Amino acid sequence: MFKEISLHTRQREEMLDITDRVQAAIAEAGIDEGFVFIYVPHSTAAVSIHARLEEGDAPRLDRMLENAYPEEDAPHTTKAAFVAPTEVGIVKDGRMLLGEDQRIYLYEFAGPAERKVYLYVGS
Repeated sequence: MFKEISLHTRQREEMLDITDRVQAAIAEAGIDEGFVFIYVPHSTAAVSIHARLEEGDAPRLDRMLENAYPEEDAPHTTKAAFVAPTEVGIVKDGRMLLGEDQRIYLYEFAGPAERKVYLYVGS
């Protein structure tokens, strides 16, 4: 089953937790066991499984990426490629398996913008 998630980012650089939307798409697909493929079709956005962020954590990650890829040396497309446009997860008992503290995040590097996340849930 193919599913498209639409999002609107509000900041130039931010991380949006999309875990609940991904889990809802898996439930809608009715797949008990299989996989979910997550793809962000934008050159300045990415997706990653990351530890749950607490208030104030996201800016530290932004600073880390800025230190690794300064604006004058690497555009937002390089940051997005570094994080990656895809993730694949295992589905068991109708849910994507994640660690106790893991979440799925959309990374925005050139917002605000309208963003899409494509999901394919299969068995």
